[in-house]
Amino acid sequence: MDRKTIALGGAALRGVTYGNGLFVAVSTTMASSSIITSPDGINWTDQQVDKGMLTRVCVTYGNGLFVVIGCPPSGQGIIMTSPDGINWTERIRSDIINEWTGVTYGNGLFVAI
Repeated sequence: MDRKTIALGGAALRGVTYGNGLFVAVSTTMASSSIITSPDGINWTDQQVDKGMLTRVCVTYGNGLFVVIGCPPSGQGIIMTSPDGINWTERIRSDIINEWTGVTYGNGLFVAI
């Protein structure tokens, strides 16, 4: 199955998840990446998380935690977590993790591929 992106005002939606009463989506433009949130799927707020341009970015929710993974063109892989979708903490930034394409949660584990 091919992945498709949805254009939203110049941004391409790369992933969306729902947890704890909140939608969290990740999007990219030619110059930056965004984490946006919505309580209803209609009204969205940019959370102003500036991590630069991430060419591949994904989001999931599990066990009370949102997780975003991304890969900037520089090749430094990044993992960020948030308990509420608003306040984000960078957990890992590594030159050797640059090929992530997805993240999910199941059976008590987060798994990035």
